[in-house]
Amino acid sequence: MKKIFLPLFTLVLVLASQMGYSQCTPVNCLGSLPAYGGICDTMLLTGRVNVPYNNGTGDFESFVITSTCFDAGLISPPNAGTSVRITNVDNFTYTLLPAGITAASNQNSYSPPNPGNIAGCVRFLGTPTQIGVFTPTVNFLADVVVCGFPIPVSNNAASYPLNMTVLPDPTFTGLGSTYCTTDAAVTLTVTGTTGGTFTGPGVTGSTFNPATAGAGTHTIKYKVSRQEGAAVAPAADSMLVTVTVSAPSFTYYLDNDNDGYGLIGFALSSCSSTAPAGYAPVAFDCNDNNNLINPGSQEVCDDIDNNCNVQIDEGLALITYYEDSDNDGFGNPTVITTSCVGISPGVMLLMIWIVMIPITQLILMH
Repeated sequence: MKKIFLPLFTLVLVLASQMGYSQCTPVNCLGSLPAYGGICDTMLLTGRVNVPYNNGTGDFESFVITSTCFDAGLISPPNAGTSVRITNVDNFTYTLLPAGITAASNQNSYSPPNPGNIAGCVRFLGTPTQIGVFTPTVNFLADVVVCGFPIPVSNNAASYPLNMTVLPDPTFTGLGSTYCTTDAAVTLTVTGTTGGTFTGPGVTGSTFNPATAGAGTHTIKYKVSRQEGAAVAPAADSMLVTVTVSAPSFTYYLDNDNDGYGLIGFALSSCSSTAPAGYAPVAFDCNDNNNLINPGSQEVCDDIDNNCNVQIDEGLALITYYEDSDNDGFGNPTVITTSCVGISPGVMLLMIWIVMIPITQLILMH
């Protein structure tokens, strides 16, 4: 008699190391399966590399074994026309698993009552350390008999090839949420799976430059794809970060003397409403080495342009002085200067015009 092989069922598996049988509760899903039973569905939860599968609780898949007679051709075309039924399955082994993952069934063997069916389950636990799309296989031995004949055909090798996806970790740091076009470029640092690619406006390699990106809202993406170990295809995932870049709307001026007024020729553009250290929001300081001289200062009687308006001692009371070289109290009416009250300019003598004595009268008096 030819051996009868159970069908192959596709399933996503994420498996974890454990001792003994798995702690899972089988689900009887026979209503959605063929008469000879099988696995309840084809997908397990997707895992992520270096992260405990399903938050450490794992996942499981149920299967149903029946004692119903069925055409062997449904599971083994060369045996079409032969009516068989399953009597027992046991000796479970697991192959092509991603590293860090193991599996265990909730029983060592399964034998459906006659007639009847039984549900079992395999649980998958652990922390996967390899990335990709895997096809791990649950292998077992099945005993079958031809309906109407009591002679069993034992230890038929059978398996459930399964599917499992372990995603990479696309995390990275170094990117803020807001920038100014005047800000310096920043370095993007991969904190998860390496070997991916950064893309987006202003991105060159692993550097983001706000000036190159320009004003606006931009999406920066890090995508990584990897196939490792027994994986049959790569698995890919991406991390997206949205950044807003603004054009500068404030201008500040170098302020060496910290008086709140800067130099017009040393301007700095910024997106911040707060002036950086050493800069002032107002320009036109005519002496940036003296904090008492700036456009906000008041004129004092010192022959200096204190308020940077290109005028000296304007608005103050001025006295006219005449040169008095011989110090006799009478000045030369042709050599004149003016100055603030109380300030005598050297040999210049204070005289009020209305009492100044003409030179011709002085000669007659003598």
